Amino acid sequence: MMAKVKTKAKLKAEARLKATKVDTGSMPTLAVIALTLGLLFWLRQDALDIYWQQTRHGELGLTHLSDAELWHSGTDVTKVVSRTLNQQIGAMEETQERLMLAANVLWLGKSALIQKDEPAPATAQKTHTTNGLTLKAHADGIAASVSTSPVAGKKMNKEIGSNAGQSQKEPDKVASVSSDAQLHTTEAVTETEENRAVPLNQFASLNEDGRIVLSPSDKVLLVGDSMMQGVAPHVARALQNGNVKSLDLSRQSTGLTYPGYFDWPTTIKNTISKERISVLVVFLGANDTWDMVFGNKYERFGSEKWQLTYASRVESIVRYAHAQHIRVIWLGAPNMGRENINRGVKVLNQLFSAAIKDSASRYLSTRELLSDNAETYQKAITREDGKSVTVRNEDGIHFTRAGQKILSDLILRQFALPTVSKPL
Repeated sequence: MMAKVKTKAKLKAEARLKATKVDTGSMPTLAVIALTLGLLFWLRQDALDIYWQQTRHGELGLTHLSDAELWHSGTDVTKVVSRTLNQQIGAMEETQERLMLAANVLWLGKSALIQKDEPAPATAQKTHTTNGLTLKAHADGIAASVSTSPVAGKKMNKEIGSNAGQSQKEPDKVASVSSDAQLHTTEAVTETEENRAVPLNQFASLNEDGRIVLSPSDKVLLVGDSMMQGVAPHVARALQNGNVKSLDLSRQSTGLTYPGYFDWPTTIKNTISKERISVLVVFLGANDTWDMVFGNKYERFGSEKWQLTYASRVESIVRYAHAQHIRVIWLGAPNMGRENINRGVKVLNQLFSAAIKDSASRYLSTRELLSDNAETYQKAITREDGKSVTVRNEDGIHFTRAGQKILSDLILRQFALPTVSKPL
């Protein structure tokens, strides 16, 4: 009996010893994981803070975890490493290019050098160009052919200008539409890759309906958040069919509230400095109805300081575009299926609208198009033929294909595209 008791006690002791050995054996692994996480937080504290602000709309607090200079030096180390890696990658690419050129010279002779010096065709990402445009009005499926010729009637003027609120002609009047279009066409013929980024010396003209007259030498810049990501491809395709170029820079989870995460004013300015843009189209706001962070402090959404800061960012975009003779089309945010965001976008829309102060730009409200009642969010709307069409996704923010088409048609109605002759 005693032997059995000892045996059981011995077995229990062995089991405890084995468990202790297992726990002890896992300690180095846990230590490595903890050390790796600590190193990651030290090196990328600023990036993690910005990501947390944008996605969680709160303060992670890594950069303020310690006042020690050693802690904050992690960001500097990251910058140095990144810069060094980029330099090495650049050197490797240059070496590879030189080796390829040397091989081509050996194989093809001097002709390889001549081909090397010729300008390469433009390959700007998401840039579109070709011929022809047919639009559908609102959600009723009625096709409307667009050209530079005036379209009589108050209804068309209402479609173009009622939401915009800005359809009158410029104070600094330019020549007639026909001569201006001819000027644009001549520029398109003589344009080269080298002078494409030369700034405009006048705004694109308006025709008698208030449409912005575009030609093959013009380019439309499309920017915004994930709402624009759904709409931009439809706009780009129609412009492409009208032989007008476009550049789509839309990017999800972006806005004007967190420039540390993505800085739209700077991105737009940098793009305009490199591209010959005639019209800028902006559609954002879904990610902007949150508190701002100023240093260690939060500024509540909608406060006076918040609105002044946000408005200054909107105005900086419009002001810079105008200085480059670029027209701006700014879309207001639609009603949202989430009440907190819906309240917020109404504030944003007021700021957007207030920033459009002259006839060089226009503000387009979208609430009336995506709801039977402009003050109410609707997942589906009623068409003029009485049929219901779903225009919003389940998340209450984004759009179905039908909703995307309604918004893209709203944008396209602001333009008079070149008349494309069909082959006989």
